[in-house]
Amino acid sequence: MSGLKKKLALATLSLIATNVQAEDSDWEVDTSYLSYVEADDRVSVAKTMANLTREQEGRKLIVNLVHDTMSGASPTGAVRSSDSVVTFTGVSGGNGFAAANGADYSLSTFEDTRVQAGFNLSSQASRAVILDYGAVVSQESDYESIGASVGFTRERADKLASFNMGLAATFDSIYQSDSGATPQPLGDVSQSQSFGKGQRNTVDALVGGTRVLNKQTIAQVNVSLSLSDGYHSDPYKIISATGSNNQIIANYHDSRPESRVRTSLFGKVVHQLGDTAHSIHVGYRAYYDDWGINSHTGDFRYHRQLTKRQYLEPHVRVYRQSQADFYYRRLYVDNALNPILPSSGIASSDYRLDAMTSVTLGIKYGLALTKNTDFRVRAEYLAQTFDNDDYGKNNAIVFQTSLKYKF
Repeated sequence: MSGLKKKLALATLSLIATNVQAEDSDWEVDTSYLSYVEADDRVSVAKTMANLTREQEGRKLIVNLVHDTMSGASPTGAVRSSDSVVTFTGVSGGNGFAAANGADYSLSTFEDTRVQAGFNLSSQASRAVILDYGAVVSQESDYESIGASVGFTRERADKLASFNMGLAATFDSIYQSDSGATPQPLGDVSQSQSFGKGQRNTVDALVGGTRVLNKQTIAQVNVSLSLSDGYHSDPYKIISATGSNNQIIANYHDSRPESRVRTSLFGKVVHQLGDTAHSIHVGYRAYYDDWGINSHTGDFRYHRQLTKRQYLEPHVRVYRQSQADFYYRRLYVDNALNPILPSSGIASSDYRLDAMTSVTLGIKYGLALTKNTDFRVRAEYLAQTFDNDDYGKNNAIVFQTSLKYKF
């Protein structure tokens, strides 16, 4: 669950924070606006977030609110071709299908809105133990989610190390926005059956720890496991069966396994440079799931303190993943033009399951406007390349502004 993972990922910096004498403040509000825009009129997202924090007498309550608007054009998985007479379905938030490029149905336009609300409550059970609980609810036109989490942190008496563990459960409903149903997996788009809402249940577990290595260095290691069961297909994605010259003979709905096991190992080191206020943050994540996707992520940040009130933070992130075992760019046909379907009944041409490389370059600027008010602005450029997908490249610009106020 995202709230739990975010909270535990910040545990590394919590030990550093114990060495900083800050003015006590009961309330804090942290607001931000994020814009994500892909090139070529692809997906655009506008996200508004607000965190309200109340801290008093060893207890901390965080209330989180999120509002997203999403629009643009998304690859359906269909082969890029203007030679097709088959029927297509719409994508998230769409009422029917609207082709983005004339008769080329490999892109579909959409609009959607998401609202999310959640909370996290932590309390000091003893001098060394912190317990926390959380819950979150999310709603879109075609997706409903509810989740809960519980976490445990134990600090060593000398405050030089801590141990963390957490457990989260998420319950999702997935369906097409126009019909409120899901299509038959690997069913022919022109004649497939419809079923009710797809249900998926997920359990996430995380174990980790932080340790101060020396006066200037702190390290964190987390191991996570995720088990999910139920509907994993995307009700809007399709896969084409093609003949010669990429002529589309038929299209089939996305079909994925009904379970997924995901594991990851995450490590991070924060090192203060000499006697300065500058620091470097280096992270690495190794990921594996039983769909055949392996990925490696490297992350580097350099925190440069310009003055007591200002800082710059350049950021570089490199990500590489392998393709899923059941990823096919297309299905083929026999001599009689009959589509050849996989015997497993599992196949997807979703570009997100393709082998891919992603590079992110960015920079963040922070300014303390007053002793109780902080301002941050972040800009990043994302470049993705896919090994097999017809849309072999995707570029995006991310821009975020944030304002935090204590009162």
